[in-house]
Amino acid sequence: MKHFLVKTAVKTILIILAVAVVGFGIFNFAFPQHMATFAERVGNYGMAVRYASLRYSYTGDTRDLARCLEDAILADDDASVVRYGNEFFGKSDRAQVMYELTADSMDSEGLVVDYLNFFGGGLVGARYATGDFNGALSLALELNGGASEFVYGCPLMSLAAEVVGGEDRVNAPALLSALQGITPSDEEQAEMLRVLTNSVKNLTL
Repeated sequence: MKHFLVKTAVKTILIILAVAVVGFGIFNFAFPQHMATFAERVGNYGMAVRYASLRYSYTGDTRDLARCLEDAILADDDASVVRYGNEFFGKSDRAQVMYELTADSMDSEGLVVDYLNFFGGGLVGARYATGDFNGALSLALELNGGASEFVYGCPLMSLAAEVVGGEDRVNAPALLSALQGITPSDEEQAEMLRVLTNSVKNLTL
């Protein structure tokens, strides 16, 4: 009798575990957005990228793609940033999504995350890190807003910081040429540009 009870208890536990595993698997595939949220809250952005990607595969929504890109940037996963970033910046509604994300990011003190610079800088940096300097420079110039703009934190500034920080003398001349083609009308922007241009120029001497 005792043996029978033990055997029954073991079977019951195994059944409960099996149901729990199946239930967890179904939840994973049915509600990946919630799993992504959980992963983000615990700081596991690598896992969050995978769940966000699964959600995007279901919806094809640009906002879900933006989540993939954001999590990939926070995970420092350059390959994923390039993958999702290239796709995101190819979307026709990317500007609207970045505008909405920027507006949604405002905190109680009125501080916001500029998602154009956040996503743009992230993709530029990832392209550079994976050996695509030309692609990084091309995108940085495209997102700069014209030859009369040089906003603090822009992707072009991010790329210059990477080149200077890494003492990249190979790519410094091309970057210097691009920086010299920018003439901000705002004096504060012009001064930031002068300082950065001189830093890049030092690598070419």
